[in-house]
Amino acid sequence: MIIPLHEKDIVLDPRARGPWCKLPYPGHSRGCPNYGKKKTCPPQSKPFIYLVRPPFFLVARPFNLWAQATRMKKLHPSWSDRQCRNLLYWQKSIIKKLRDEANVFIKSKGDDFILLEVPEANGVNVFKTCENVNILLERDPKKIVWKAMIIGKKI
Repeated sequence: MIIPLHEKDIVLDPRARGPWCKLPYPGHSRGCPNYGKKKTCPPQSKPFIYLVRPPFFLVARPFNLWAQATRMKKLHPSWSDRQCRNLLYWQKSIIKKLRDEANVFIKSKGDDFILLEVPEANGVNVFKTCENVNILLERDPKKIVWKAMIIGKKI
C-alpha cells in the first residue's frame, strides 16, 4: 500500500542514524553488521533532509510472521521458534514486493522521485512515522511484521 505522508507525519530522530544501529541484539553484540560497511547505512548514508522533499509517500506492507514460523516449523520440526522466524527466509521477498510497488508508483509520477528503502538509515523514526498514519508496528513482532519505505521528490 502507498499512503501520502504530510511533512508533520515524518518523525526524524538522529539516533536512527547510528546509535540505534549499534544497539546489540541476539547474535550481534555490536549491533547491525551493515553499520559503516554499506553506502546506504550510517554513517555514509545521507540524512533525510538532504535527499528528499515533499510530496512524500509511505510504502508499507504487512507480513504474516506467525504463518511463516508455523510453516517453517512443519518443514523443520527440530528448529527453534527463533530459527523459524529468521528474516533470512522471508525478508527479501517482502522488500522486493515493496520495491516493485514503489517503482511502479514512481514511474507513474515521473523521474524526480526516489525511494528510500531503509528510511531509518536516513534518520527517520519509522515506528513513530507509521503510527502517525495509523500503522502500528510491534517492537518484537510475534504475528505481523511491517516493512516500510518512503518515496519523496529528489533534492
